[in-house]
Amino acid sequence: MNSVPLSLQDAFNLSVSYWESHIGCTKGGSPYNFGEKGYYSFLSSAGKALGNSTKNGDYMAVLKAVDFMQNKPPEPFVIFLPGIGAHPPYGAPQDYFNMYTAEQVHEHAPLRPPMQPNKPKYHKGIISYRELDGFNQTFFDQINAIYLGRVSYVDWIFGQLLDGIEKSPMSNNTAVFVSSDHGDFAGDYHLVEKWPGGMDDILTRVPLLARIPGGKEGHIVAEPVNTFDIMATMADMAKVNISYINFARSFLKQLNGAAGNASRTVYSEGGYFYHQEFEPYDPEQEATYKDPHNLYYPRGREEVEEGCPRAVMAKTVDYKLVYRPDGVSELYDLNADKRELSNLYGNSTYATVQNNMLMDMLKWMVTTGDVTPLHEDPRGLPKPPPH
Repeated sequence: MNSVPLSLQDAFNLSVSYWESHIGCTKGGSPYNFGEKGYYSFLSSAGKALGNSTKNGDYMAVLKAVDFMQNKPPEPFVIFLPGIGAHPPYGAPQDYFNMYTAEQVHEHAPLRPPMQPNKPKYHKGIISYRELDGFNQTFFDQINAIYLGRVSYVDWIFGQLLDGIEKSPMSNNTAVFVSSDHGDFAGDYHLVEKWPGGMDDILTRVPLLARIPGGKEGHIVAEPVNTFDIMATMADMAKVNISYINFARSFLKQLNGAAGNASRTVYSEGGYFYHQEFEPYDPEQEATYKDPHNLYYPRGREEVEEGCPRAVMAKTVDYKLVYRPDGVSELYDLNADKRELSNLYGNSTYATVQNNMLMDMLKWMVTTGDVTPLHEDPRGLPKPPPH
């Protein structure tokens, strides 16, 4: 158990009553030595422990949560389990590492091909900076196969959590939400990891599963939502009135069987513009990006040398627009091109769609870009400098 020191930020102190540090999963080291091509691919080997070992932090956290719920916890409560999930490096516990093969990926879930025309320059830059050129398709299929094994491991851990809830006295009054902060290239386009300004479907379209008491079992919502909506949904369920202005929308009705909003546009933002935004210039991360032995060293170099333009994504059921004021913008017809291989930005056939989505994006940025606080800051105005 770790106590929460009073010196931490007020929001943390007011929100968290107890926390423990359990995160991660076992995996082996890189099959490549420093200086060899492949070293920066994030490819790893199998861990020595099995998935059900408490050496895996993500699994240990679930065991702790289940134990808490099975021992008459004080109510109400919120448990946050921030696992490492399927995050690179691409390794896995021993019994999940070889769960899938490169051949299965190639046959049943073929990856997106590299070097597609009219793509943002990081599609070439990641390959160059991470020295991934020269590897054949099987290499990237293998990366994806290991990644899928990790995803299956996350699924198993989630199942253990649900089983624990069902066996606890909390089963009938506990809601569970699971999602991710981002996806991963995992070999698609011959790329690995992610990109801070990337709006590719495999990075921004993340899983969202929910289990609530009395909810519609097996109901699938195809219409778009934001992960921010989880907060609004939890507040809606708990009948908590959120007084400050926010733009999340509760999807509680969908969890009870209703369809989603087919006309909704969801947004995502990323990338950098100003010097202080770049991660390699963050004093706390500077050492990471300056060390050539660190697997994030190539990304830091690429961000600084090539840029990582700001991007805003607007996505509907039918279309997806990515606008970059400084860089390649993108437009995809999601009905004809679900894998986002054909960039239609600037295509005259889609000029009306493009212009309408750009205007909707402008309206969204104007209406959500600045909100006056409901209360004055208790710190008041700064004192004038001494004369």
